[in-house]
Amino acid sequence: MVRGFGLADGGDGGDGGDGGDGGDGIGQVGPIRASAGAPVRPIGISPAIDKYAGEDWWHGYKWPPSDANLPWPNANPTTVFPQGYWSTRYVSIYLLGEFVQQTAPFKWDSIVLPAPPDPTTAAGKAQINQEIAELIELIEYRPGVMAEAMVQRDDSLNYWRGVFMYNRISHPITFNLTVVAMRVGQFQSMYYKRKTNPNRPRPSQLCPALLPPIDPPGHASYPSGHATETTIVASLLTEVMPTAAAEPLEWMRDRISRNREVLGLHYRSDTEAGKYLGEQTALILKQCPTIAQMIIDGRKEWNPRN
Repeated sequence: MVRGFGLADGGDGGDGGDGGDGGDGIGQVGPIRASAGAPVRPIGISPAIDKYAGEDWWHGYKWPPSDANLPWPNANPTTVFPQGYWSTRYVSIYLLGEFVQQTAPFKWDSIVLPAPPDPTTAAGKAQINQEIAELIELIEYRPGVMAEAMVQRDDSLNYWRGVFMYNRISHPITFNLTVVAMRVGQFQSMYYKRKTNPNRPRPSQLCPALLPPIDPPGHASYPSGHATETTIVASLLTEVMPTAAAEPLEWMRDRISRNREVLGLHYRSDTEAGKYLGEQTALILKQCPTIAQMIIDGRKEWNPRN
């Protein structure tokens, strides 16, 4: 399954099969899978098509069949690896290398986030208490949003694909852009969590009334990883999708981020900082030559006449 921020949210789960990028509803049928999520291909002993003269049984064959006219010829050695077979997971990891090399409009590790409330000052304490009070008010929305928020926890890709219908087969460039945005969002949010405020507690560490329905992820609260990731996704998809998608994409960004607050996992200031980080990161990401070309090609997927 191609996962969103949940890779850091709930463990080190698989991020899709090596070849098929399962989890997109476009294949991977069957119960037998390799550890990474890809289907395995067992080879047993299969009966021959015909019985041999004087035998009342079918020969059993492994692979390749022992009675075949071996060796079979190989394909032309100049055959190349098909571009469409590249796993989106590995494409996104490759593009991280291109991303960190960019220097315009600024370097990836030089973004200055707005400071979270300072708990050692009266103003900071007041803001923290105000944010926690808001989270307590949001508890009543949990039953209505729980199923949605749990899917968005680590599989927000399916919500982006729902704004306007697409998948890895119908719009491969758009699909890859989505996964790249998620990967870069994970990378950036983890870096800035650790760099800028590695000790900011989760809201439920301060307020027992919150009692989140799931355990907080294993990293500090500031900035929100989901807000970072969704902001980058919305920014890239806005570049390629029809103009009519712009506002719905913004609403989806805000909805996924807000749902993390409903669960009691993030303060509003975490979300705001995550959005800012995502906006700044998207500016850098769009300067990557590969991403710039993907945006051009992605637009053609949605408007093939141009």
